[in-house]
Amino acid sequence: MTLYDFLMLTEKVQTVTLAIKGEHVATLDNGGTFYELYSLSVFFVELEYEKWTKKPVGRAIFQSGLQMEKYLPDTKISI
Repeated sequence: MTLYDFLMLTEKVQTVTLAIKGEHVATLDNGGTFYELYSLSVFFVELEYEKWTKKPVGRAIFQSGLQMEKYLPDTKISI
């Protein structure tokens, strides 16, 4: 499935597709919310949930780039 094909689906069908075909990549705690990152073919879907109620509060769909940086480990480099 291409990113374009995914974006043409309704939000409900996108959610079902993600549940069936998506692969969970990472979970990130962000204080009052947490993110669930999924890989689907050649792009990623990030779902944001309110921590206490588990209600969805955000969603991002992207191929790569700056959105992925928060999932990288925080490594300190000293020279």
